[in-house]
Amino acid sequence: MNYLLKKGETVALTSGPEGCSLRMNRGSVWLTRYEDPRDYFLRPGETVAISAPGAVVIEALEDTTFTLEYACTGGPARATIQVGLGLPSPVAMELH
Repeated sequence: MNYLLKKGETVALTSGPEGCSLRMNRGSVWLTRYEDPRDYFLRPGETVAISAPGAVVIEALEDTTFTLEYACTGGPARATIQVGLGLPSPVAMELH
């Protein structure tokens, strides 16, 4: 499934039990993972695995599109995305 983030938008993503991968299509993001001290800066064509448990936080450094897929099958991923971190009423979406 493809997603669009506008520059400066931030989301938190929690993978389903099977894990998923995030593939960059356009733009660039900053990404940090639960219990991982490193930061990641991703550009088009780059992919990062998101394994359960734990969450990642993604911030768009410019207008960005990315794809979430099951890590092993390439099909649409199941994940929970929380949009609008730091805002009074974030929106959560369950993706299947």
